[in-house]
Amino acid sequence: MSSVRSAELNETSGPDGLLDRLWVNTPLSSVKGRIVIGYGFVTLLLIGVIIVAAWQAQVQQSALAELEDHSKTASLLQTAEANAAISGLLLQRYVISGEEIYVVEIQEHADAAQASMNEALIQDTIAGLDEVYAAGTLLVQDAARVSQLRQTGHIAEAEAVMEQIVPLFREYRLKLEALAAEELDHVATLSEQANAKGQLTLVLLIVSGVIGVGLVVVGGFLLARSIIKPLVALEDTARRASAGDLSARAPTSGPVELAHLGLVLNNMMDAVEQNTEKLRDANEELQERHHQLTDARSLASTDPLTGLGNHRAFHKQLQEQVEAARESGSSLGVIILDLDGFKEVNDTRGHQAGDEVLRNVAKALEEVAGERNCYRYGGDELAILVPGTDRSMATELARSVRAAVADLSVDGLPEVTASVGVALFPESGPTAKEIVYRADMAMYNAKATGKNRVNVWGSSLAEHLDGVAPSSDDNGRRHADVVAALTSALRAKDPQTKDHVERCSWYTGELAAELGLSETEVSVLRVASLLHDIGKIVVPDDILLKPGPLTTAEMKRMKRHPEDGANTLSNVPTAGDAVPVILHHHERFDGTGYPHGLSGEDIPIGARILLVADAFDAMTEDRPYRKAMPVADAVAELKRFSGTQFDPTVVDAFLVVLERTGRYPAKAADGDAATEPSPATTSAATHTGR
Repeated sequence: MSSVRSAELNETSGPDGLLDRLWVNTPLSSVKGRIVIGYGFVTLLLIGVIIVAAWQAQVQQSALAELEDHSKTASLLQTAEANAAISGLLLQRYVISGEEIYVVEIQEHADAAQASMNEALIQDTIAGLDEVYAAGTLLVQDAARVSQLRQTGHIAEAEAVMEQIVPLFREYRLKLEALAAEELDHVATLSEQANAKGQLTLVLLIVSGVIGVGLVVVGGFLLARSIIKPLVALEDTARRASAGDLSARAPTSGPVELAHLGLVLNNMMDAVEQNTEKLRDANEELQERHHQLTDARSLASTDPLTGLGNHRAFHKQLQEQVEAARESGSSLGVIILDLDGFKEVNDTRGHQAGDEVLRNVAKALEEVAGERNCYRYGGDELAILVPGTDRSMATELARSVRAAVADLSVDGLPEVTASVGVALFPESGPTAKEIVYRADMAMYNAKATGKNRVNVWGSSLAEHLDGVAPSSDDNGRRHADVVAALTSALRAKDPQTKDHVERCSWYTGELAAELGLSETEVSVLRVASLLHDIGKIVVPDDILLKPGPLTTAEMKRMKRHPEDGANTLSNVPTAGDAVPVILHHHERFDGTGYPHGLSGEDIPIGARILLVADAFDAMTEDRPYRKAMPVADAVAELKRFSGTQFDPTVVDAFLVVLERTGRYPAKAADGDAATEPSPATTSAATHTGR
């Protein structure tokens, strides 16, 4: 019995028997059941598709929200970097110029940068931002310290701190740029993912459409009427969306499932359209920020009045072109021009007229020399860099520039002229600073010998000047050549004098400007400085170049050189105004000097200025009879004899100039101290040499 039951169980419980019994007992055994199950299966399938589409729409919305967050973070980082860059540039300008207007702008841009960083931190979409924020906070503190030092007059300390924070600031900006780039990469990745998810949603919609078409075919005309039309509309919406038409919307009528699908698709398209618009706005904002940053960088090197390169751009290009010329073995011409009588234009016609004159002069320079070669050196001084030029080409260009300025004629504006100086690398000097100084000296010589002319540094008498004659009976050229000839004769007499008078001319020019002397007085003083030792031409060489102390008779002969110089120049009208300075440049403030024993303000101011400059240079340079002393010792000597040998006001002004510019800038950097220490004691008589 048990064996029979066991056999029956085996027969009915085997795989084939079990499947047959299940098939007979299910609705699939009838057509109606199959139709019902088929429709039920299709219905479930459609519901599943709708659910997945809805889920995909939610995922898409989430992805778009994340995309928006990262886009906003990238924008904030770029905004912070742009404001930080502007703040850094303004801080450097402030350290250089000391103009207080920059302080507020620096703070505003620094605050804007930190505000953007704060908002980026709130977004919390990128790791490592706290560290960059902390670095930015420290830089803000350092910048405040630089501003405070500059405001309190500690310029050197401000520059030192500025040099320390420049690498930190550069690293801070690089980190911000890297983080912004990382965020933008993440935005691109999220955008691709969002597109992929959108494509998946589209695929699901197409699949549901295909299933709907199958139902129409299988279900008949009635099902077709209720399904085909919405499916075609959904397909059309999907195609338009895939083609980039974000305004496409699906109908929400018909079967519940398809109506719901259309509603979900419409919601998704609404979300995509809104977020795409936000992304477009964010992209436009990023582009605007980029343009602002580009404009800020351009403004940092452009003079806003004339549109020419500014002082900073000039020195940057000068240094680069000098290095390029040195490496290639070529030459570089430097032309500096100063407008004659420009101060009178401002005083009589106002600064607006002066600005218009500068703009017209700048245009004239661009037409002659090319826009990329012209710079506003400062005030009414302009400069031109001419790569790969020789002396004749640079001179011809300088003459064309002078003529172009002289030919300017603007209705309602005063006419101006220009005094032009030319120097060449490496002919006029081995460094950028020396070339600029030589061109500047040549320009001042042109201004001092008649104005509206060209002076080429180191030129021969035949090509020395070019320009308009100062009067009908004296064309200026002959007297200028006399001055040049006397200077050359003095250099031939004592080669060391060449560098000495150049340094004195530079010191006196800076010192006169510090004391507020007029442009004319500065020019006269520069000429006097170049010729103040002209009387030494008639001093015997055995006295002038004697390596040891002079005897009483020899010193008496040496002390006659101011009067000899004044007599030599008394018949040279071009140098006539410089004669009193040359005659009295060895007078002492306490009245014990020579040749006339003048004291106090009875001594011409130019002579008092030249005495300090002459003494400082004599103490800090080697002489045949002694070695140079360190700059610190020379400064101590000026202070010790202030009020006796030197005018205290002039000494104080000279110390300000020395602190601001340092020792004679065209001199090769060799430290402040001479190679050998000064003697333990220094008499007042040695302060100005012999």
